Amino acid sequence: MKILFPVILIGFLLIYGCKEKEIEPLVKNNNKPGMITNVKVTNGNGEAKITYTLPDDLDMLYVEAVFSINGGEKRTVKSSIYSNNLLLEGFADTDEHEVTLYAVNRSENRSEPVAIKVKPLIAPIHTVFATLKVAETFGGVSMQIINELQKEYVVNTLFKNDDGEWVAYDRLYTNAKEKEHAVRGLPAKPTEFAFFLVDKWKNHSDTLKTNLTPLFEALLDKNLWKHYPLPSDTYTPEFASWEISNLWKGGTASIFYQKPGANVLLPNWFTIDLGKRYKFSRIKVNQLSHANAWMFASGAPKTFEIYGSNGPGPDGSWASWTLLSGFQSVKPSGGALGALSNEDIAVAKEGENFIFPLGTLPYRYIRFKTLTTWAGVTNVMISELTLWGQEQ
Repeated sequence: MKILFPVILIGFLLIYGCKEKEIEPLVKNNNKPGMITNVKVTNGNGEAKITYTLPDDLDMLYVEAVFSINGGEKRTVKSSIYSNNLLLEGFADTDEHEVTLYAVNRSENRSEPVAIKVKPLIAPIHTVFATLKVAETFGGVSMQIINELQKEYVVNTLFKNDDGEWVAYDRLYTNAKEKEHAVRGLPAKPTEFAFFLVDKWKNHSDTLKTNLTPLFEALLDKNLWKHYPLPSDTYTPEFASWEISNLWKGGTASIFYQKPGANVLLPNWFTIDLGKRYKFSRIKVNQLSHANAWMFASGAPKTFEIYGSNGPGPDGSWASWTLLSGFQSVKPSGGALGALSNEDIAVAKEGENFIFPLGTLPYRYIRFKTLTTWAGVTNVMISELTLWGQEQ
């Protein structure tokens, strides 16, 4: 031990000394590099691209742009000698902004400044805000935005409480090209709401204020549900533990996984007895989400229809069934099969909500008819189904 400790100490000092030296400039001098030349500006939405010609200095390291956004917040953007352009982002307005450009060498010496002007076009956050649509929905309010450039935003929802104070209620992160979102858990009474967007540079959009009244809905009691097998249905599981009743056990740990086979084709369907009659407001479908490989993949329903009946024909025919609505599962990123964004994963784990048209008549029995699956396989796989509505 007496020998080992000094050896370790010396080794540590050597490593520490090496690390200290590595961050020093390779060449030390006080010489200023030459200035960049042939500067050109291309203004874009909320941004400006600057191209230039580098000086001939052999020890050039990078080009630096210094400018201000958000009413004075100073930003610095750097680009290495292996590029001839800089992209300045985060502008929230279309005002003219001054940008100072420097060439910087390996001794961190700056050149003489080159001052230019940029005048960004309308920022994407304002374009997206202009597409924002809000409406009353069951249990809350819904919103839609179109985000053509797929920039990152947080959509904020606030409401005014009984004391007249604004309460932050929901924050939605999205970079999806088209996004529909519902904020739920709100009472069915007239309420003043406010909506606004924030981007990654903390720019804020305008605020949309409006009065809305969430529509009443109640969670259907799954304890009343039971399988109602009919001759034309497809409900045989791959294994007994993956049976259809897992769809209403109240969690996503258990699954319904149809047994594949030559006679299992699409479309196929199964029938559930809900125990009472309801006017339906929405249905949530949880696809398999215990591993990423199953999300928006395999036998997860991509397009499907929900039918209602109060007296299903015992022969399994469609004569006694009424189409309530058709739905389509939407992958937020729009990415290829197997490619998942963080938003895709979050939606898959949370489950997708689908809204029934207003005025739907009350029914006791439903038929879930899968038209297509995400990977094109014919055996359907679902983790959980949940319904909301009004008991009749």
